[in-house]
Amino acid sequence: MSGRGKIWSFARPHPPLIPVFAELAPYPVVVVELEEDSTIRLVGNIVSSEDGEINEVPIEDLAIGKPVRAVFHPAADDVRLIRWVLD
Repeated sequence: MSGRGKIWSFARPHPPLIPVFAELAPYPVVVVELEEDSTIRLVGNIVSSEDGEINEVPIEDLAIGKPVRAVFHPAADDVRLIRWVLD
């Protein structure tokens, strides 16, 4: 898969949240429709770079249909989380 898609939906969660994310709220979360198959959708944070913070992209920069690409952020030694960057 190419790791490319477009924003299908987005939201901005507010506290109360899982405690580890509470300090970063509010932050945008996107649902991405993959380029290869529009029936496959993935959820993740939108960031400005692979190592970006999840609250650094203003919600005003997002729109349904905007192109994005996947980046992967290390969460632990053997775990990488999918995040999305505006393309």
